[in-house]
Amino acid sequence: MKLIFRENKNIIGFTMIELIIYISILAIITVVVANSFLILNKGRGGVEAKTELNSNMRFVVERMKRDISSASALNTPSSTAATSSLLDITVAGSSIKYTLSSGKVTRQVDAQAVEYISSDNVTFDTLYFARLENTNAVLNKKMESVEINLGGSYNSASPDYQYRQSEKTTVDLNQDF
Repeated sequence: MKLIFRENKNIIGFTMIELIIYISILAIITVVVANSFLILNKGRGGVEAKTELNSNMRFVVERMKRDISSASALNTPSSTAATSSLLDITVAGSSIKYTLSSGKVTRQVDAQAVEYISSDNVTFDTLYFARLENTNAVLNKKMESVEINLGGSYNSASPDYQYRQSEKTTVDLNQDF
């Protein structure tokens, strides 16, 4: 009996070099996609931190502005030379106090419970009020304003979510002319 070996020249498959080239190309594509994902995630973290802090600051300042503009009396700060971390105003016969407690802005009406008006995601470390007075010689009236200095940062240990901002604004007290 005679054994006959045939060579099959139409073998289907990959050579070792082709496999190495395909794996290298796949590895490069994977690294590029993973790096793009990490960059997008970092950008999203920064945007989320900025949005949360800006939203909190805007809410706190607008709440104070609404109360200050309808106030009939400014109790603290008592003079134009001083700044205070407490704002005490009288609105419609009620005493409203704003202050900073444990990194949160608080609001208290008369002897009611203290209300936190900032979220847990943000820490405020700066809250100062200054009294501004200006005399209008034509009307012979003294005009009072309150300057608000507010500064805070987003609560996160991740460096992707680090963001700090401060805001300074002035609000006129209710003036009856």
